[in-house]
Amino acid sequence: MTITVAQGLGRLAVALLVGLLIGLDRERAEVRKARPEFAGVRTFPLVALAGAIPLLFDGAWAPVLAATAFLGVAMIVAISYYRSSADDVGATTEVAAIATFLLGALAGSGQLLVAGSAGVAVAILLVAKPRLEAFSRTLTADELAAALELAVISVIVLPLLPNRGYGPWGVLNPRDLWLVVVLVAGLSFLGFIAVRVVGERRGLAITGAVGGLVSSTAVTVAMADRAKAEGEGVAQPAAAAAVLASTVMAGRIAVLAGVINAGILPRLLPVVVAMIATGLVSAWLIARRRGGEQEVAAGSRIRNPFSLREAFTWAVVYAVILLIARAATEYLGQGGIFAVAAVSAAADVDAVTIAFTQLGARDEMWRTPAAAIALAAVINTLVKLGIAWWRGAGSFRPRVTAALGAMAAAGAVAAVVVYLRG
Repeated sequence: MTITVAQGLGRLAVALLVGLLIGLDRERAEVRKARPEFAGVRTFPLVALAGAIPLLFDGAWAPVLAATAFLGVAMIVAISYYRSSADDVGATTEVAAIATFLLGALAGSGQLLVAGSAGVAVAILLVAKPRLEAFSRTLTADELAAALELAVISVIVLPLLPNRGYGPWGVLNPRDLWLVVVLVAGLSFLGFIAVRVVGERRGLAITGAVGGLVSSTAVTVAMADRAKAEGEGVAQPAAAAAVLASTVMAGRIAVLAGVINAGILPRLLPVVVAMIATGLVSAWLIARRRGGEQEVAAGSRIRNPFSLREAFTWAVVYAVILLIARAATEYLGQGGIFAVAAVSAAADVDAVTIAFTQLGARDEMWRTPAAAIALAAVINTLVKLGIAWWRGAGSFRPRVTAALGAMAAAGAVAAVVVYLRG
């Protein structure tokens, strides 16, 4: 297929930019190591162009030219590694050169978005080397095993599960059940990593914000215990952290519901936004005085949220809630649905959110499932309010009680306006 001049120039431009982006880091690496690398800010763009140019030709010559160019680059890389391996066994620059050639070939073939995205990812990996190495050293063997287990259930187990309904009303679809387990476990694990990388270094407020991705209840317990153990010196930032965690929980509800079925969002967002706005304002009012930022290791109170045993347990809990919610829908009407949401939310608001989002697909207006999720969010917030009052001490208790009470009230008022009048 003949390409236009504009198309050819666009492909070469993407290849050139990808090579330049990677070459910039390799040039900096040369300075860091205080020794010359075989390729830098000029050579990498040329390598990318060497991969792109052959694929701009028509006919059968294009693959032959591309293969020849690849062999030439590979020989240069091999010679470079042979000469430098005596002093440095690392092969990052050499492997990056091969990757740059292949990315250039992708750009030359017209896969501009893929080439550009992959080029950015490669550059990020190269630039983030110090942080990645530091993070890998902080991981325990159990945490690394948990990451591998999460990869197994996501990449290997999920595709093997049957994609059909079982049980009463056909609501138990193994693949759908496991997909939401992967979704929740992955989101929690990412939050846990964020706590380890950011929260433990930056203070209680950030720990609360990213810890809310793991478990806002766990953050509330940790902050209440810390405030009780260390007194007024930490009560203010601990209270702000607990409120931020619940604020993130509200946003997490919207994300989970939107991923399962975005049709519920117009009905659910008013309540979620009201709770988030109230939580942010409350956290700001709590933390606005000086002295709220303290270097702490509160993130260590939040343990790794994933294990295979907990994944299976969560799947069972979710399946039970799904069955009970469907039975309540069939036999008890709306009152039964709200009762299930209120009781279940005390234990796990994520399972309630996903269950009612899935069941609510039959409700074109989404009013009932959205109202049930809103009720669950309000109940869960009130449960954490009780935990903060029970386990906390000093000024932590009234601060968190007022903030979480305001969040619950804002969510309830928004729910009344949206679901009773909307």
